[in-house]
Amino acid sequence: MFGRSIAAVFAVMCVALLVVGCSLYGGITPAPEGTVQMSGAAFVPQSLTRAAGQTVHWINNDNAAHTVTSDTGVFNSDTGSPSGLGHGDTFDFQIPADAASGTTYYYHCRIHGVAGNGSAYGTGMAGRIVVQ
Repeated sequence: MFGRSIAAVFAVMCVALLVVGCSLYGGITPAPEGTVQMSGAAFVPQSLTRAAGQTVHWINNDNAAHTVTSDTGVFNSDTGSPSGLGHGDTFDFQIPADAASGTTYYYHCRIHGVAGNGSAYGTGMAGRIVVQ
């Protein structure tokens, strides 16, 4: 009987440690549709498909500052946050209503990445939005 109690306590402690560990070390939880999370020097998901007129929402779940900077200058989070988005900060970009299907917006974090050429991912922390 005593052995079962220890096993139950051990199982509860393992689950608690897993939950705490994920929250302390940048665990990614599912985000609402149209949301890109910044965590661990990555955009998650790296590629997002949205319709013309819809909004893309970024949230920084990392402790490091990040930016959302279009490779071609279409959008830039620096306007409101020149030193980068801090933990919990957000940035939104509304895809133009007249954007053609197949239009692709490549972007990067200017702190942890380098812009691509506008038609491919840059290096480091980079992502893209594809219009459907």
